[in-house]
Amino acid sequence: MRHTTTPYEAALRLRVGYGKAVPKEGESEDSPYRRRTLRPDGTPDWHIMIVLEGRYIICPDDDMPVTLSPGQAVLYPPHMRQDSMLHRDYQSGRTFWAHFFPEISMLPFLQWPASGLGPSIIKWDGHETLNRQILGACDRCVEYFDSTYIRNRSLSLLVLEELLRLIYQVHPDNRLDHLDNRVATALQYIAQNITAPLSAKSIAGAIGLSASRFSHIFAVNMNCGPMEYVEKQRISMAKSMLANSEAPVSFIAEKCGFTSPYYFSKRFRKNNKLSPSEYRRKAHQQGE
Repeated sequence: MRHTTTPYEAALRLRVGYGKAVPKEGESEDSPYRRRTLRPDGTPDWHIMIVLEGRYIICPDDDMPVTLSPGQAVLYPPHMRQDSMLHRDYQSGRTFWAHFFPEISMLPFLQWPASGLGPSIIKWDGHETLNRQILGACDRCVEYFDSTYIRNRSLSLLVLEELLRLIYQVHPDNRLDHLDNRVATALQYIAQNITAPLSAKSIAGAIGLSASRFSHIFAVNMNCGPMEYVEKQRISMAKSMLANSEAPVSFIAEKCGFTSPYYFSKRFRKNNKLSPSEYRRKAHQQGE
């Protein structure tokens, strides 16, 4: 069996690009393994692949392989077997891919739903506005990475985080399908700006509604007020960072959009009955 291995440099924090699958010279068109990428031991970093054109098969040797179409993505954690190939009905395909070592603030958005195959899969087909935002983020991520800017990798990594935040909006536990379109757009805006100062008025203005009208529609759809939702998202981010890193509480407070470490600790305790430090200690003990 012939297979390909996409080169990467483990020492780098990030590698991104567009991949195009085409027939290889001397390869039979009916070969079940044509245009296949196989890494039996995975890679030491995280790997995300977003399908842009064509269709791809994930884990083709599995009893029930999964076919990915445009508007779908697969995420591999470190050292997980990576196995994908272009669907035999397509002559070519195109993907956005990234190999990366995540920043602490990315961790909450890497908690994708588990699948029986191993890698996690999320789809957003049917969400036209979200799809445009995701495609735009892919373009900017590659553009920054390939630029001559002094901090090109840092800029690209920031856009990759934005991309992960956008995709996370269609996590099965956070579906947009049943929502008023204006509320769905607001959730995407919040995800993109979670670390910035937010208010019901600023969010409402971003989607063209008055603060009172927006707050009413949001509460009907989400069973909570917009700022209560924002705080829940920030607390959720903080819990993931506390459990998965040794970053100072003050740093986590800032990264999660809280105005001060004191206010963060106060709100965290109110929501979790534990201080951030106590929560971290308990999470680490459970992980031992």
